[in-house]
Amino acid sequence: MRTKLITIFTIFTFLISFISCEQNEDALPESGKKVPAGTYILSLIETTDIHGYLVNTSEETVHYKLAYIADKVKDIRGRGEAYSKEKMLLLDGGDIYQGTTVSNLQRGKPLYIAFDKMDYDAVAVGNHEFDWGFENMVEADGTLPAYELDGQLYTNPVPVICANLFQNGSRITNTKDYVIVEKNAVNENGHSVTVKIGIIGFAEDWASSVMTAQFTGKGYEIKENYSIAKNIAVELEASGKCDATILLVHGAADTAVNKIGNDSVIDLVLGGHTHVNLSSEDGLMPSYLQSESYGEAYAYAELSFYVDDDGNVSFANISKNETIPVDKTKDTYTFAGENAEDLDEEILKLSDVAIENVRPLLEEVIGYITVDATNNYPDTSLSIKGSDGRASVMANWMCDIIREIGNADIAFVNSGGVRTSITLDGSAKKNITVSDVYEIFPFDNRIYVYDITYEELLSVFEYAMTSSGKGLISRVTGIDCYFTKEKKLSVSGKTYTAYAVKSLSKDGVQIYADGKWADTWKDRKVSVALSEYPATTDRQSYSDPHNPFVAWNETEKLVQDSLIDNENAIKVLKKEAAENSGLLTIDTRPHFILYEDISK
Repeated sequence: MRTKLITIFTIFTFLISFISCEQNEDALPESGKKVPAGTYILSLIETTDIHGYLVNTSEETVHYKLAYIADKVKDIRGRGEAYSKEKMLLLDGGDIYQGTTVSNLQRGKPLYIAFDKMDYDAVAVGNHEFDWGFENMVEADGTLPAYELDGQLYTNPVPVICANLFQNGSRITNTKDYVIVEKNAVNENGHSVTVKIGIIGFAEDWASSVMTAQFTGKGYEIKENYSIAKNIAVELEASGKCDATILLVHGAADTAVNKIGNDSVIDLVLGGHTHVNLSSEDGLMPSYLQSESYGEAYAYAELSFYVDDDGNVSFANISKNETIPVDKTKDTYTFAGENAEDLDEEILKLSDVAIENVRPLLEEVIGYITVDATNNYPDTSLSIKGSDGRASVMANWMCDIIREIGNADIAFVNSGGVRTSITLDGSAKKNITVSDVYEIFPFDNRIYVYDITYEELLSVFEYAMTSSGKGLISRVTGIDCYFTKEKKLSVSGKTYTAYAVKSLSKDGVQIYADGKWADTWKDRKVSVALSEYPATTDRQSYSDPHNPFVAWNETEKLVQDSLIDNENAIKVLKKEAAENSGLLTIDTRPHFILYEDISK
């Protein structure tokens, strides 16, 4: 436990000053008497990976996610004249905007307005902040974007922090390394003392999870060197600039704690990116905490400080850390007054305005589906075991749409590109709206189309069999790839799983098997379409091959790369619906198929 001493030196009988940066003037009330000794608590809420879910309009009933969380913030900060931002710390772990129609079509504006209105103290930089160009999502001074609302222009003071984001070798100037905020910690009798909290921004190196054109193509780089954050924390606490330090990282909170080590002065790590609830066991230092994604929950912590008899303030511990789910019975607003005690009025109004701005697209029906378009297979005859995790119904649908957009024979999507499920919810059919399409294709990806030979296509499948390629070239339609899975012994004596292409079948005809091609298939031409991310990202390790598409991008094999997925998907689906009485067909069969598992 680290103690921050406060030294008080009397210069005049009527004036008290402090001789170091650590001294805390608000340890004295207006009367000049010290606050009572004892424990003082500062509450904290963290959200992360909101992904545009100001509201969830994908269900029949709209769920007002941020209006609910904003109400819980005001439960602590107060309401009306009793409101004080200093009563609580409010932070976000990144990936704020990208993911819903309401947000995507307005380029995140409803979210960064809401974050301003909710008085966030700081936000981290997530990988999806680069989807529309990072320079468009942050001001030059390192704050969230300014905005116009009701005819008035507002600056947005919410700091954007990331101490390890570089561009062209230098720390970028439009994020801050850290911010220091002053808050009021309170004891059980209502006495308060000002505490200073240093919040350091950080990010895991998720460069391989960002579209190349928007990240490395613009010279961005993340240096995952945790000593950067550790050294900042040491400087902040040693100089007395703050009483406690928090690391706000867009990365798994528990992983960050392990990389920081137990020699750090950082008191609390708040994470994100992995979309799971995490909280450390009591007594662990530093503590860690993170909530799941899409506004389904928020993280809550209480920071304890101790004031001794001389008025010295020291950080004590994290006395509470937990994740709290958003109550889906209390975040709805279907009639006037519903859940009024659980929804913040200002954010509720902002949410309704955001919905109205895109309502024509939310309500425009393209056609209907008659099967569940899930992002994994249920445990039935279509079990995901048949593809060893390399197929899903939604992925099939996306691939077929991409094939149609690119007028291609075969299409791939990456596993991380499959972001949603659309289910029938027990009905015989489900209408598909324009809004649904933007949820299926949320990233404004360009579609890349290649003309290659089947022999070159085999190299793509061989890359897909590697640990590097499995996540990028992981879903396919237009061809069947049968593969084997075998446990092998490495040189070090450990076992690992090896995958290999067994055979390829096109339209029911086997064209390749066990290293041999049928007829002239090896040299025949085939057109292949896939989205921008797997087409431009190269994951390669050890002896694995490189992603073949990346090398082909500089050759005549690339014949198209300008069609945007979502807007063209709408055209494709409208055409199909018109030709098929509204029915949108979905292929439910796996096309990566586990041929045999000889490890059993």
